[in-house]
Amino acid sequence: MSARGTRARADAGAGAEPGSAGALEGALRRALRGAPGAQLGARFLRAWPRTLRLLRPLGVVSHATRVQVLVDGDAAFEALWQALDGAVDSVVLTTYIFEPDRVGDATLAALLRAARRGCRVLLVVDAFGSHRLDDERLAPLRAAGGRVVRFNPIVRARGPLSRLVRNHRKIVALDGRVAFVGGMNVAEEYAGLRYGNGYFRDTQLALEGPCAAVLAQLVEELAGAPGGLPPAPLPPPPPGARLVTVHDSQGRRGRRHIQRALRTLLARAQEHAYLTSPYFVPPARLVRALLQARRRGVDVCILTAGRSDVPLVRLAGQHLYGRLLRRGVRIWELENRTLHAKAVTVDGMHATVGSFNLDHWSDRRNLEVTVGILDGEATAELERQFAHDLTGAREVTLASWSRRGWIERLLGWVAYLLLRV
Repeated sequence: MSARGTRARADAGAGAEPGSAGALEGALRRALRGAPGAQLGARFLRAWPRTLRLLRPLGVVSHATRVQVLVDGDAAFEALWQALDGAVDSVVLTTYIFEPDRVGDATLAALLRAARRGCRVLLVVDAFGSHRLDDERLAPLRAAGGRVVRFNPIVRARGPLSRLVRNHRKIVALDGRVAFVGGMNVAEEYAGLRYGNGYFRDTQLALEGPCAAVLAQLVEELAGAPGGLPPAPLPPPPPGARLVTVHDSQGRRGRRHIQRALRTLLARAQEHAYLTSPYFVPPARLVRALLQARRRGVDVCILTAGRSDVPLVRLAGQHLYGRLLRRGVRIWELENRTLHAKAVTVDGMHATVGSFNLDHWSDRRNLEVTVGILDGEATAELERQFAHDLTGAREVTLASWSRRGWIERLLGWVAYLLLRV
C-alpha cells in the first residue's frame, strides 16, 4: 500500500465528512475529555490533540465501540472461537504461526463451520511460520469454499519479496465489525493450561466497531487485493466510542508507519512511557527517542524477556542496556513466564498493542500491525498488567549489568552484530 493510499484511507475514516480536519479535531477532543488521563492537568489537554494530529497521517483513523484487553490465553481463544461461530458474512484471519495442534484444530474447525454456513472465509498464513500446517489439514476448509493463502512461499523460482520478509501480523476480523489483534499466534503455546501449555505471556485486543473493517482490509491486501476495499465514510462516533488508529509497516517497501508513530508518541509523552517487548534490540532511532524522552523527565520503563524463546535476542539486547541505564531508563526482565506481549502505554491515556517487536526484524523486514487506542480505561488495564508483570521480573541495574563477565559481553556483542544482518 502506498503512502498516498494510506492517507486516502485515513481521510476516509476521519469522521462524518471524510478528510475534514475539523470533524477529526472534534472527535479527538471529545475522546480526550472523556479519558481519565485528562484529569492530570491542562497541559495534557493542550498536548494530546497535537499528538494525535501528528499520528493521523501515519495510519487509518477510526473508532471502536468496545475494547477488551485479553491477557489470559484460554480466555482469548474462547472469545475468538465464540466470535467465529457468530460470524454471518465474512471471516478473515492472518497469523505468522498456525500450528496443527489442539488450538489450531479448534480454530480450523470454527473456520470450517463458518464456511459451511455460507461465510466467505479467507485464511492467510505465513509460509515459513506455519510450515507444519499441511494441505491435508486444510483440505476440508478449501472444499467448503474457504480460501487459504500461504504468504511468501519459501520454495519458488522468483517473487516480489525476499524470503526473509515474513508476515508477522496477527489479525482476525469478522463481518467488518469485530476484530482481534495482538501478539498471539494460533498455537497451544499461546493458550493457558485448559487448551495449551501456558508457555507465553501475551496480550490481545478484542475490538468492536468500524476499525474491524480497516483491519480486514490489511488481510485482504495480503491475499492479493491491491489496496483492498476502501472503508465506508466513518459516521460520528457514538457516546463512549474510543478513537482508534491502525498502523502497519513493511520496512522493505518503505512503509514504516509503526516506527514513526512510536517515535512520535515518545517525543510527545508528558509523564511516562511503559514499553513491553519480548525481543528488545531497538534500532538507533528508537534508542535516541527513548533517551530524548528520558532527558525531558519522562519516566521510561521497559519490560523485556528474561526467559526467552530466542536466547540470542536476549544476549543482543543486553549489549544495549548500558547506554539506556546510564541515562535513567529502567529495564526489567520477566522471569516467571516467557514474554511475548507487545504493548506501549503513554501518560495513562494512549496505548498500542500489536505484533511489532522492538528489534531489527520487525523494523526492517516483517509485515507488522499495531492498533493505537485513546482510551484511559483500556490503557489503565494495560498499565495494571505491566505492574503485575513486574512482580515476576528482575530489574536490571547499571551495577548488575556492569558485573557481566567478559565472555557474556563478547557473546552479547556478537549476537547484536548477527541480528542486524
